Amino acid sequence: MTTKQCHANKKTAIIFGGRSPIALSCVEFLATSQRVILVSRRADAELTDFLKQFPAVSLVTADLQKSGDGARVIEMAYSSHHHITSIAFFQRYRAALENNFNHHMAVEIWSINEVLDAVRTFKPSDARIQVLVSSSPAASRVVIDQDLNYHIVKSGQEAIVRYQAVALARHNISINAVRIGSVVIKQRALNYWNSIPETLDTLRSLTPSQKVPTSELVGETFAKILMADIHGITGQIFTADEGFDLRDSIQMVKEVCSNNEIAMLSGSKTHLKV
Repeated sequence: MTTKQCHANKKTAIIFGGRSPIALSCVEFLATSQRVILVSRRADAELTDFLKQFPAVSLVTADLQKSGDGARVIEMAYSSHHHITSIAFFQRYRAALENNFNHHMAVEIWSINEVLDAVRTFKPSDARIQVLVSSSPAASRVVIDQDLNYHIVKSGQEAIVRYQAVALARHNISINAVRIGSVVIKQRALNYWNSIPETLDTLRSLTPSQKVPTSELVGETFAKILMADIHGITGQIFTADEGFDLRDSIQMVKEVCSNNEIAMLSGSKTHLKV
């Protein structure tokens, strides 16, 4: 592992999954008022250049596919006298390999448990820590552009949240999950979305708020929850999708059909994964 010089004696958030646009948006918001340790599998020029504008952020490299790497991040933070108040998990296994279930599990399930075990071991007994796990609608239903591994892992992450909420409550650790909606507009895909304004208008019409979530706003939502020092809420699954999930699916299909745009949504593998 490598790291910049650590910043001690102030509130610190640890963010796992440094390549995620939502994770980076979360870091950007947090860094305005506290220290942040961003954990990424690799530190390339794009990421290091981005973080130069945030002196409160320390970058740590760790391969969460390797057992123990996540726990070493926690041990390093405590040995450097960081006052850890929140942890968020955004990591996702992305390599396109066959029979990769064990790799998915190592990165997205067991690394979370290893980190939580390390936190329980190293933190002061009276210190309060809030944990957030990034989840997905695939935890409870079939998402057509994801495979079986992804669905099992997301369900497993929410099972971790419920189980660890009970196991860790007496250690002053609360843990919740936020389901990120199926449609999130990322900064790098703005040109694409602007090229299909009719599609964007249709997606807006399907949400109660008439908005489509962006990675910046979802990341800010994570950050605000992590900063809130919420008492008494643990083991809960929240959804950040502008209310998209609240609408009746049959009525939504009728609205799309009435707009003669059903062909657009049928290509969701292309349109919704950008």
